Amino acid sequence: MNNELKEQTLSLNNRKRLEITGVKKLESLNKSEFFVSTILGLLLVKGENLEMQHLDIEKGILWIVGVINSITYLDEDLKKKKDEGFIKKLFKWLNH
Repeated sequence: MNNELKEQTLSLNNRKRLEITGVKKLESLNKSEFFVSTILGLLLVKGENLEMQHLDIEKGILWIVGVINSITYLDEDLKKKKDEGFIKKLFKWLNH
């Protein structure tokens, strides 16, 4: 990705297609949530039947299709809590 990029755009079309620029890394994804690291912080996209339509990390572009219900910027502390929650669930599952 071009490190000189200081601007980010989010373009939502009919709640069915989200185009994001300024993407640094795709942290995790599933059909209901995308966690995206961007130049402006961690972005959480929630919805239904979400799919990645296009990803170009070098250009910092991500397109998501599906039903978009919310788009939220998160603090890094929340990401750490999410990761800790996942690890706790994993160990709990492994111990059963």
